[in-house]
Amino acid sequence: MIHVALPNLIFIPFFFTLVAVFLCGLYYFIRDETPKVKGARARIYRCAVCYHVYVDSRDVPLARCPRCGCLNEAVRR
Repeated sequence: MIHVALPNLIFIPFFFTLVAVFLCGLYYFIRDETPKVKGARARIYRCAVCYHVYVDSRDVPLARCPRCGCLNEAVRR
């Protein structure tokens, strides 16, 4: 039979739980949450005919839908 003192029986699981929580917090603090966007001027368009939502990075007033070819204006945010 293995003899373990009562303080060690409480301290060891508590210590490993704290280390795990600390490492999870460190991981979420360090990771990069900024999305990788190619163009800062990208506009969102929604087709009036087929309702397809797409992004176009060109600075044009009307963009052609890649699905049906209809010209659409940018969505106002």
